[in-house]
Amino acid sequence: MRLKWTNSGHFVGNKSNQRWLWYAVDHATNTVPAYVFGKRKDVVFKKLKALLEPFGISRYYTDDWGAYERQLESDKHEVGKRNTQKIERKNLNFRTWIKRLTYRFNPLPAEVP
Repeated sequence: MRLKWTNSGHFVGNKSNQRWLWYAVDHATNTVPAYVFGKRKDVVFKKLKALLEPFGISRYYTDDWGAYERQLESDKHEVGKRNTQKIERKNLNFRTWIKRLTYRFNPLPAEVP
């Protein structure tokens, strides 16, 4: 199995309360075998990596965030945009959907006096 990794950040209340969705996507089938919510720390990334160990990952495609280089074996790790374009697009779609959902339930008043 070859995986693309990413994380997408959001905050609740204020920016000091950021939480990240860490997930991996199977390069061939475009399915998500595992995900973790947490802070943008190596510890959270290690949790996701542990969830994926039973799958026998042969290759990792990531962006250049430091945790990936610190925690993944260099011979199985490839940094670049060529193989992460679909997953980054998925992040963009997800953020757009969340913003629309938030606006739908918290609309601004039509006129402000």
